[in-house]
Amino acid sequence: MKDTEKRKSETTAILLAGGKSSRMGVNKALLSMSHGVNIAAIAGELEKEAGGALLITNTPESYKFLGLPMIADRYKDSGPLGGIHAGLCASKTDINLIAACDMPFIKAEAAREMVMHIGEYDAAVPEIHGQMHPLFAVYRRSCLPVLQACLEEGQLRVRQFLNGVRVKVLKETDFKLFHQQPEFFPHIFYNMNDREEYEKAKKLEREYRHFLN
Repeated sequence: MKDTEKRKSETTAILLAGGKSSRMGVNKALLSMSHGVNIAAIAGELEKEAGGALLITNTPESYKFLGLPMIADRYKDSGPLGGIHAGLCASKTDINLIAACDMPFIKAEAAREMVMHIGEYDAAVPEIHGQMHPLFAVYRRSCLPVLQACLEEGQLRVRQFLNGVRVKVLKETDFKLFHQQPEFFPHIFYNMNDREEYEKAKKLEREYRHFLN
């Protein structure tokens, strides 16, 4: 088996679609971009770098069209941490690509580089322009004991969880994609929480369409 195929077979993509989208007013995962329904586009990118994909959601009827296995949170109302926990519990691989459903410009190339950088760490998390992005990152199942402890204690901050595991922090310059597309690269980690940010995403999509095609 080639290295690329082996890496993919040992990786699961986990999409988090459990948010309430209260600030947006509509389901962020189902918003339309020029490249299609947001969550379908994200799934398509991640599946290029994984042997399989899981969708974490408490409203499975909304996502039947994706044809993905769907997993409910084990810890209800626990935010992204509960989603990561549910995904890692359900995954059959050690390496797992996690992505939130509100990041319209996720690229497979960035996902691939994160997987390749994790080494012996428990997690590989990008830090772009000084901001950590734990909801487009890579996690091993070795994170589960710390995740479990955080959830049992009601500690739902992702940063607190990360303090308990071995994290490889990835800077912009760790990504080949940054050197190839420095203007567009930060937008890979852009997330949209309200209508204003959605309109900005559509503007960015028009501005950088040559990178997105």
